[in-house]
Amino acid sequence: MLVGRLAGILVAGAVVVALAGCSGQAMPTPTPTATPVAATGDGTLRIGDMTPVSGPLAAYAKAQAAGIELAVSEVNAAGGYNALPVEVLHRGAGDGDPAVTDASFADLLARGVDVIIAPASATVLAQLVPLAKAAGIALIAPASADNAPAGAATTPLVPDDAFAARLRVTDPSVGDLTYGIEAYDLTMAAILGATLAKDDGGTSIAYGLSLVTGSGIPCSSYGMCLDVLKTQTSIDYMGLAGQINYSDVTGLAYFGTAVAPSPSATST
Repeated sequence: MLVGRLAGILVAGAVVVALAGCSGQAMPTPTPTATPVAATGDGTLRIGDMTPVSGPLAAYAKAQAAGIELAVSEVNAAGGYNALPVEVLHRGAGDGDPAVTDASFADLLARGVDVIIAPASATVLAQLVPLAKAAGIALIAPASADNAPAGAATTPLVPDDAFAARLRVTDPSVGDLTYGIEAYDLTMAAILGATLAKDDGGTSIAYGLSLVTGSGIPCSSYGMCLDVLKTQTSIDYMGLAGQINYSDVTGLAYFGTAVAPSPSATST
């Protein structure tokens, strides 16, 4: 049960990483021209959930975890990734406690995590980006008001009754449902990215994400997107949150209408 997994979340944990940049920079608009990378995966897709069990986002920890678990359970019910179940590991994000963030990262790195879904915390993201870049792991985090491009939507989405019920089937103890939708959609996009790239390595997932959230054929569910990928090389996954605007430079993702990057949005 997800509740049981979350109970030990503060004990160390995790892994991750985007492909550059630092927190606070506006991200460039997604582009479908990413360069393919060499395969580095082992065939099993492992997702790390950096859950905010401390700090200002702690109230949303269970919703984020439930959204990730819900997406993974649906994919596994459909056959998983590479005919194997997708695995999820939950660890504390350590918002406000860098030692916890470092410990979680190290633990999940040791456990072979390929991609991390991080919280909407500029502080956590700033700490994770260089670690993840060095480790070659993909990182995705919802943008916040502190690090989103000017004009990007950052207000958390409110699930409708149907999706709220699905989250609570995953974890009946979920109270506040904030960031449940975002976590679900970003997890689904990461799995589709690995599927498109035909590799579960972190750099492949980041590359694949640029091709599932760009200007390809629109699709709104895992099954629909798989059907499109039978004949197409790129898709535009638009889930419950709508259009995903993802940067493989910063790891940031925001939803809705794309905005132009600021002149200072340069990679480092």
